[in-house]
Amino acid sequence: MSIAVFAGTFDPFTLGHSDIVKRASKIFDKVIVAVASDNNKSLTRPIETRMEIVKVSVDGIKGVCVEAFDGFLADFVKKVGADVIIRGLRSGVDFEYERPLCEVYREQNTDLECLYLIADRNVSHISSSIVRQIVSLGGNIGGYICPNAEKLILEFYKS
Repeated sequence: MSIAVFAGTFDPFTLGHSDIVKRASKIFDKVIVAVASDNNKSLTRPIETRMEIVKVSVDGIKGVCVEAFDGFLADFVKKVGADVIIRGLRSGVDFEYERPLCEVYREQNTDLECLYLIADRNVSHISSSIVRQIVSLGGNIGGYICPNAEKLILEFYKS
């Protein structure tokens, strides 16, 4: 069985994230969406909230499950029996950020591979920070998040 991990803080989970998960689920038997408890980012919501949104967002995508993780991603990947980390790239800036991380992960776990999926052009402009900003300003987030997660995101992110 081929297992891949798509990890992030998902603060909150967006249509861009969903696009990557759907595409990865066509390549791998199992995709674990790993929600980071903390990665030195200034997270706006607790992991329980972020996981609830992710679970609702990926509901119905075959072979996908959601798990929380803490600590070093390469260790989590090994623990769950995966050998691939999936990363989505929106631009060259994302690649420049992700490349050295992949090198470190592979130094720590030589069986590990990083697979980069280029964001679909229809969602490449979407980021969690943009969604948070739109919510804070009272705008419409319908085109940026999974429809079944909109109510939760508005409830949890509206100031």
